[in-house]
Amino acid sequence: MYYWWWAYLKRNADYLDTCASNGLGQCATIYKDFGDARGDDFKAWWTEGGRGLHLFAEPPAEDSMRLLEPNENALSRGEAITVSVPLYLPRKVIERRFKQLLDTYHTGKRGHQLAKRSKARYRVQGQPNVPALRLGLQIYDYKLANSNLALWEIGNAIPGVLRVQKIKVGDDREDLLLKKRALAATVSRYLRRVQESIRSVVSGTFP
Repeated sequence: MYYWWWAYLKRNADYLDTCASNGLGQCATIYKDFGDARGDDFKAWWTEGGRGLHLFAEPPAEDSMRLLEPNENALSRGEAITVSVPLYLPRKVIERRFKQLLDTYHTGKRGHQLAKRSKARYRVQGQPNVPALRLGLQIYDYKLANSNLALWEIGNAIPGVLRVQKIKVGDDREDLLLKKRALAATVSRYLRRVQESIRSVVSGTFP
């Protein structure tokens, strides 16, 4: 997933200008974190100075139940609940009240992981569709390299775009027209999404 974050960042003209100016320019703030992305070696970019872990890893999280030490600060309500348990109460009463607290504050459902708020420095938005990100960038790059082609021609040339709508020898005029419209609409939609992601990536959001 993070390869595509980097790949889209590399297509942002303002970011490339900032890279060429050694971090000076319109994207100077985010350049401090992402650095020079113009190379072709993602692994080298990712590992340089521990960049990948620094930008995208989750910080260590509390994963055990334990007694707090005296004067120790408790986690925030969104991460944990802090309770006071009077030990003179009967065990069954404590268990029942604790269950009531869990029912109130632990809203996860059986078979579903409780949604976790990411605390990474940079976070992926939503549930990214990696194959669509890959195909979209392929279409975008093909369009840049073949600016003279119509959108339907681009869609017809790239294997992953509407396989059932590829133009064939022998298509009649009506089928040809419908296929061209479908191919053009699909390519246009991909290009719009890619361009939006390329614009937003310099704001620290993706896709």
